[in-house]
Amino acid sequence: MDCETDSQNPFQPEPTSSDETLPLIAGKVQSAEEIADCQTWLSFHRLWGQLPAEALAAIAQALHPFRAEAQTLIYQEGHPATGLYILKWGAVEIYRLSPIGKSLIRQRSAGDLFGYVSLMAQGDRGQHQTQAIALTACELWFLPQAQFRQLMQQYAEIEHLFNGLLAQDLNAFSARIAQEQRRIQGLRDYIHAVPTGEAILGSSKFSQKLKDSVDQATATIQPVILQGPPGTGKIFLAGLIHSRSGLADQPFAKLDCAQLPRTGDGSLDTDLLFGRLGSAPGLIELLERGTLLLSNLQVLSGEDRDRLAHYCNTRTILLNAASSEPPKAVQSWVRLILASPEKLVLPGVKAVAIKLFSLPQRKADIPDFAQFFLARFCQEQSRPPLSLDQADLRRLISYDYPGNLGELAEILHRAVIMTPPGQTVIPEQALWSVQSAKNAFRVDLLTQLPWLRRILLSRWYPEGLWIVMMAVFVPVTLAGFLGPQTRDSSVTLNFFWAWWWPGYLLLFAFIGRLWCAVCPFMITAEWLRRFSLWLFPRQQLPWPTRWLNRWGAWVLFGGFVVIYLWEKLWDLPHHAYLSAWLLLAITAGAVIFSLIYERRLWCRYLCPIGGMNGMFAKLSMVELRSTQQVCGSQCSTFGCYKGSDATPVTFADALPTEGQATGGCPLYSHPAQLPDNRDCVLCMTCLKACPHRSVQLNLRFPASDLLDNHQGNGAEAALLLLLLGGVFMHHSQQILGWLGFSGVAMDAGHLGISTPIALALLSIPAGLTYLTHAIARRLDPAQPAYLTVIYAYLPFTLAANLAHYIPAAMTEAGQILPVLARTLGYSGAGLPTLTWSADVAQFLQGVTLLSALVFSPYPLLRITQRSLLSNLPHLVLMAGLSLLFFMLLI
Repeated sequence: MDCETDSQNPFQPEPTSSDETLPLIAGKVQSAEEIADCQTWLSFHRLWGQLPAEALAAIAQALHPFRAEAQTLIYQEGHPATGLYILKWGAVEIYRLSPIGKSLIRQRSAGDLFGYVSLMAQGDRGQHQTQAIALTACELWFLPQAQFRQLMQQYAEIEHLFNGLLAQDLNAFSARIAQEQRRIQGLRDYIHAVPTGEAILGSSKFSQKLKDSVDQATATIQPVILQGPPGTGKIFLAGLIHSRSGLADQPFAKLDCAQLPRTGDGSLDTDLLFGRLGSAPGLIELLERGTLLLSNLQVLSGEDRDRLAHYCNTRTILLNAASSEPPKAVQSWVRLILASPEKLVLPGVKAVAIKLFSLPQRKADIPDFAQFFLARFCQEQSRPPLSLDQADLRRLISYDYPGNLGELAEILHRAVIMTPPGQTVIPEQALWSVQSAKNAFRVDLLTQLPWLRRILLSRWYPEGLWIVMMAVFVPVTLAGFLGPQTRDSSVTLNFFWAWWWPGYLLLFAFIGRLWCAVCPFMITAEWLRRFSLWLFPRQQLPWPTRWLNRWGAWVLFGGFVVIYLWEKLWDLPHHAYLSAWLLLAITAGAVIFSLIYERRLWCRYLCPIGGMNGMFAKLSMVELRSTQQVCGSQCSTFGCYKGSDATPVTFADALPTEGQATGGCPLYSHPAQLPDNRDCVLCMTCLKACPHRSVQLNLRFPASDLLDNHQGNGAEAALLLLLLGGVFMHHSQQILGWLGFSGVAMDAGHLGISTPIALALLSIPAGLTYLTHAIARRLDPAQPAYLTVIYAYLPFTLAANLAHYIPAAMTEAGQILPVLARTLGYSGAGLPTLTWSADVAQFLQGVTLLSALVFSPYPLLRITQRSLLSNLPHLVLMAGLSLLFFMLLI
């Protein structure tokens, strides 16, 4: 039986009728007039017209008319034959199911007969071997089986007619079956399974846009162009479009154009795609109908793409042929889905264009994808379902996925295999390969030490510590005004100069700006602000951010200059009341700005101590950050930054204290946007507010903030040099003695001479480093700017200041109990002390300075990205400063 097609479009929606066949109209009869019209119609038919008039009259009386709407299943394969069908008008398709989908047997048009092959078979063979479906609205006649057999017995001409017709059709049917076997053999390696019962995952805007595009593609017969990088699911999406279209019962095939063989001249051999005249047919011809996905279409030549465009517009394939042979076109009804990582344009082709976004652009969908892949792989391995905890999910979301969805699937497949039997959660070790670049060489302490998370989430941190801090700060400050003024009798001087300064500087390398979370200046301001808002409810002023970003750091720098001059010229380390006034002055600044402006403007922009803290915190081994990808894809409240009510937490191992109501970060910092530790006070507001466990408390390499793309500013660099110059100013008498001016007084009684000298000593590092960098730029013009390189001296600055305060910590701090007794008016005799000799202090000073000398070159080389030789001037200066500080301090 041949494969003739009519002008009807074969791309039709899938039939929706039940297994019932049509027609069940045995009771319907024709009127005398209808019988006469039917007999007339039959007499002009090319087959029925051969019969005598009395036979036509008998047939006309036996026929039952009926109508069938488009896509009505007339009879079904495997069902018993019930009668003969005559198509008066319309179009009917005869097909059978095969391993590659629907195989077209024939299309019937007006006047054709069908259903007689099975009707004339005997026994079990009297079942339909094909299926018939109305392609368009049709009008048919039905001749029941009993009447058909009766007419054949009554009129030998009818039996003779059908025997000849049956012989012809059986021969054609056999030829078609043989052709179908060759077709199946040729398509076997390219037929691809399609998703069943699956949908596009995700709720992001990209997923929604993709769903809309797929809906558009399934509702039309136009070609589809998929553009997306490798691993974005183009094969899945093409199969999904096919399975939801009217071609769902037709084969779906895939061909990777990059795998086509090469000819002798290096061009692609496209015989497999287009076929060659006189040789094997191509995939488009073999498919006949269905969907063909052509991936990596960008490798085809412009001429081949033009031939595809021609096919899309005409449904005819131009076969490959030798130049001497005339071109031949073959018709096919295959729908093309064309995929490429690059943008494709087929001139003159009306196609549905769908852009597939990479997985890093669809971070919000990663949890859905992960659960889907986990469920699939666990089912494949016949094991109970596994889940991901928040640490796992954070890892997956923060990774960049060069291989997109394919890489995510591989990662989770490996994780399922690596998870020991009996466990219900994927262990973090199974995701070892999933590492964000920002988390390189970092360990999340909150994950490794679960008890630490519980402590930091509790109501005792940090506000529970505020009471303890104020219980110390208030009496110590009052003792500065009311108690003894000498160093050996004032608890104020002992706490401030022997405990606070050395301990404070030492902790910078470990816990960064933690002091600011429990700072008594800030606590006083915060309590008074809350009281004033309770007493006088009002809207506090927003920050003048533009002005503060430009000038705030310089105001802070000026404040530190004043503190240094006050400390040196008025000898604050030996006058308790002046040290107490310094504490009150800083507290006053915090209180004033907290009463006027919202949150903690003073702490972020203007506090001299806070400015120093933020700068030295860049050296810390600890950082608080949140995963930017998790925040951007999962969070909609941003309670860590703006403040919010309590947020429900839905993951399995959530603590009841997560997702708390907060007022937002007191410094207006978002943990996902922090470039360094400067503006993070470790108050843990973000940790308490986050319902997604995005926040991490990372243990990291010291000075990590300086090593990669650090952005400094002039005022902070000036503060760095000022603090390094402070070491020179603290030892001014020794330096003046070296220069022969040992008799010059450095006190408040000689401000005219002592102030310029103090400022000159504070400026020594600025002059030395600037001159050194000028020499380095002469040797290597590619050296970065001065404001960038100067941060390489930050470890050295911290070490030099710590070395200055070590003697006080070693020889005085352990005397706190006798000093406290003397402050209270007692002798303090007999109370225990814990002190070390000056030799121990000098040893620790030397170790501190040598450590800075050893450690500083690494940040210098990372910051400058230049060779050791190019940085030689700075290395010589660091060595010289180390030697100079040895002479000054030890």
